[in-house]
Amino acid sequence: MTGLKWRFSVAPDPARDGKGTGSEMDATFHAGRAIRATGVAMLSMLVLLSVILVAEQYSADRSKAEIEAHRAAHVVATQFGWTFEATANDLRRIEERLYPPVPGMGGNVGGLGPVIGDIPADLHYSVYDAQGQLALSSLPDAPRISVADRPYFTALRDGRETVISPMLTERQSGRQVFVMGRRLDDGARFAGIVTIAIPVQRLLDLSETLGFAGESTIGLVAEDGMLIARSPPIEPMDLSGWKLFDLMREAPNGHYMAVSPADGVERIVGYWKIDQWPVIAIAGLDRKAAMQGFWRNIGMAVLLALPILFGVGWLIYDLVQLMRLDERRQRELTVAIERSNYLLREIHHRVKNNLQTVISLIRLEQLPAEVKARLLGRIGAMVSVHEAMYRSDQFEEICIQPYLQRLVQDVAEGFGHPVDIRFDIAEVRIAGARAMLVGLLANELVSNAFKHAFAPRGGGLLEVSVQVLGDGQLRLRVADDGPGYVAGGETGQMGSRLIEAFAQQLGGTVRVESAGRTVVTFDFPRDYGPAEMAEPADQPRPAQPRSVAGARSRKAMRLSR
Repeated sequence: MTGLKWRFSVAPDPARDGKGTGSEMDATFHAGRAIRATGVAMLSMLVLLSVILVAEQYSADRSKAEIEAHRAAHVVATQFGWTFEATANDLRRIEERLYPPVPGMGGNVGGLGPVIGDIPADLHYSVYDAQGQLALSSLPDAPRISVADRPYFTALRDGRETVISPMLTERQSGRQVFVMGRRLDDGARFAGIVTIAIPVQRLLDLSETLGFAGESTIGLVAEDGMLIARSPPIEPMDLSGWKLFDLMREAPNGHYMAVSPADGVERIVGYWKIDQWPVIAIAGLDRKAAMQGFWRNIGMAVLLALPILFGVGWLIYDLVQLMRLDERRQRELTVAIERSNYLLREIHHRVKNNLQTVISLIRLEQLPAEVKARLLGRIGAMVSVHEAMYRSDQFEEICIQPYLQRLVQDVAEGFGHPVDIRFDIAEVRIAGARAMLVGLLANELVSNAFKHAFAPRGGGLLEVSVQVLGDGQLRLRVADDGPGYVAGGETGQMGSRLIEAFAQQLGGTVRVESAGRTVVTFDFPRDYGPAEMAEPADQPRPAQPRSVAGARSRKAMRLSR
């Protein structure tokens, strides 16, 4: 890293030197066109990248909703598979205990307690005679009703052994139920039926347990296409032409998205065939509700992206305008200087914003925590310099006191250890480029202290000071109360190399004391040397030596292990 030196020059007056006005205008025109083309390409890439990210996020959220619907359908199938199996066993037990016939068959309505014993409170058990008249009931004082007109009675009378009816209103209690019935035979003669009424409330309770609210539904559909029951309840209807039955021919369970023929709501539907029963469990997630999080994230992303897109577009437009302004006002030196100050402020501001974007991208990457923390600390040191410059309108020098205090506090917050930090930093101003190097060096030293001195103990004392010495020298001192470090081990670690590089570029020396605690002292000149200030702008800086007089060796510099 080399020091930044801002240089300004006044363009020659073409009217005086009589040269190249046309070529300068052509160059300006071509530069403006190149800037516009670059801007359009950047905006196109941003839009394309945004579309790809949105499509991938939409696909991921939809897949998540499909998995949720599929799992919910499996839960419904499992729950009602157990219910149907238990109900069928109860029906067989009632049938076995009714032979020989018990008192009440053909007379007044009797109780089923002596027949079946304890039964679930929400299930109603009934026995009807061959004419469909109620003979026995689990409800006390049940009225003598007839179910001869019920389709399930007709199906059982005509020879079906077991029937599950669509949802209906129970005549004994007025509840919404669906009925499982079993045929009773007296030898070869039809003797009646026994039924168990399963309340639709069970579906409602399961739907609430699954978190299906609003337009999301769960339900049971017979293999012949008749809707048995649904939560929330609707009248039974024939769904045999529904997409579900086309998919059932391919697989007994799965998921799809379609508009419901019952209410016209688009849902993501999971389905699951209940084993050993001609019933399909379905769970439909309201697509709007399922994708609500996606659209909320898209809205937030748009709100965040619009200022960025606007800023990029404005930057491109502004650069083009600057080119045109330079073409018209080359001779107006005063206006050019004022404009240059504005541009410097904008440049520092945009560099800071770009570095913040880099920080955000690094945070999104799956990197080791230590590597990520060090990267963020180093970039944060650069961000703070640019921010201090554009906020103070001082583009050549900044005050090192608030800069280092904020930098150290950011590092401390990143590690999260309860460390007592004491500052003794002189209010001295140095060049922005040198402040950045000092900040990067301080970041490495403080990070090493947190890693090796504080992390094992969970806290400690850190002292950071900057003193003004004689002959234009400054002294940066970072001390911790850790156990110190042990010489030896591998050399050439990234932290050590960076500290050496920063020390060389600043032209300073580093000393390390490690006797019961670690104290790192760095002495460096406040300003650039005459040779550095005089180097031409178009010549590269000479290669720095691998070490400087008084600087410690690689072997001694092992703060980053």
